[in-house]
Amino acid sequence: MEFYDTFDENGVFHSAEDEHDVHYKGLWHKVIRVWLYDKEGNLYLRVRKSDKKLDCINTLHMRSSESVTSCFDRGMFEKLGIHFPATSNLSQVCTRKVKIHKVYSDNSELKDNYFLCDYIGEFDENVTFFIYSKDTDGLVKANARGILNLLSTRAGEIICTEVLPGGKMSDKRSIIHIDDIFEDPNEDTFAKYNFVVNKISEDSRAYEKEMKEKEKIIKILNRPKQEETYVSHADENEGADIY
Repeated sequence: MEFYDTFDENGVFHSAEDEHDVHYKGLWHKVIRVWLYDKEGNLYLRVRKSDKKLDCINTLHMRSSESVTSCFDRGMFEKLGIHFPATSNLSQVCTRKVKIHKVYSDNSELKDNYFLCDYIGEFDENVTFFIYSKDTDGLVKANARGILNLLSTRAGEIICTEVLPGGKMSDKRSIIHIDDIFEDPNEDTFAKYNFVVNKISEDSRAYEKEMKEKEKIIKILNRPKQEETYVSHADENEGADIY
């Protein structure tokens, strides 16, 4: 039995409760959604084994007393077998309130009230990973802004690249259409990706600016030094009386 920290609707901590009571009583808790990106503006998506559709890396309940970094790391390892270093870039994108109330045929109820917290972590291309989860069929990368445009227009196509275990990019390219992206009927898919893609674009622009500044500094440091001529006036007053 897992325990989750519970909160009031304003996010103020209340107590730690077991998962049954959390969902039976509709207590507010936190859910972390795990996304991977790189500073070149790409989004890394998990290939679901059940339907071969692309989705975020993982979505999981945050356990009692678990830090965000630890939860993110657990989500990565559950799906890809990657341990996410605490020193890597991890950024919070947004937090939204979600309320789900379901009544089943046996009259049992599910009351799932949670804060959905989207976090993006920077993918390390040198990392060694393996497909650890039975519901994961692979990992691909695609331009984040291209994915958002696809969701916005509901038409067209973009290219994605398969990521091989070990982090290396495959020579294999695939075409993504709107039907290749997993869509939860309980959530607007465009909104789901919008906050994430805008954050990735913001980070990639900042990175590009940083790289340009570094290039300027390197050019200045490597610029050939001009020889300077110094004129000495030491002998002009030689022999003069000084009073």
